[in-house]
Amino acid sequence: MPDRPALRKPAATAKAPSGARCCETIGATMIGHFATRLEVEAGKAGGALTAAQIRALAHRFVEREQARFGALYQRAWDECSLMRETHQLESGRRMPFDRILMRRFAPLFPPRTGDDGGVGILSRRIIPGFNLAIEKMIGPTLHQQCQGKCEAVLDRHALPGGGWDWETVYADPECIALVDHVLVVVAHYFTSFDKRRAWFMELVNSHLAPAAHGAPDEHWRLGDSAFSALMRALFADLATSLRTDPRGIRARWGDQTHDALGEFLMRLDRG
Repeated sequence: MPDRPALRKPAATAKAPSGARCCETIGATMIGHFATRLEVEAGKAGGALTAAQIRALAHRFVEREQARFGALYQRAWDECSLMRETHQLESGRRMPFDRILMRRFAPLFPPRTGDDGGVGILSRRIIPGFNLAIEKMIGPTLHQQCQGKCEAVLDRHALPGGGWDWETVYADPECIALVDHVLVVVAHYFTSFDKRRAWFMELVNSHLAPAAHGAPDEHWRLGDSAFSALMRALFADLATSLRTDPRGIRARWGDQTHDALGEFLMRLDRG
């Protein structure tokens, strides 16, 4: 068999999707292992292999030897899954209402360059389940209305060069009022506190975004203490208003909402 040039990993281009590069890498790895097997077998056969021998070697390689590469396959799958989920989450962040609502507890995420984050009580893996839980609690109609109203706010704060001034968006009185209204609906949903807390945590934990193998939050799950921290951050402004201006809360939303907010916040403090 003639000398063959050394196999090289396919060159990744700037336009190649990350998932495609994962596939290129694993493909090149497997071709390299099979080429090595061909060289060994050709050496045993005097330097040349027939087409039938090559087909037989390929069959044996697939049937018998691929089991050795299970860890490689799993690692590639984990990487591709994480890349896909990261893309989905970044796409989801462009939903303005979701981003504006999550801003209230973003400091509980771990630090990340160019993003909100701070103490690391929460994992960003909660984002898909959190968004799903909010939509279920407030209903699809109100959820869609919130997205539409937030898109209108974004139009008012568009930057000349593209994008938006997010700090101004977060501080927009219409966005603040909209989030407060949604949180009032959520507080009413937790009238049966223990039952609803268990439901919320189960929903979030069953929709956690995939974690890379060995990542600090690989085994993270939302528990009682993290749930309380999340809700306290979400309701911090309303809690302040309830404490400093209870009459304003009653005037704006009525006695029932005032009492529902008070009961919900009290249960959070109990843990």
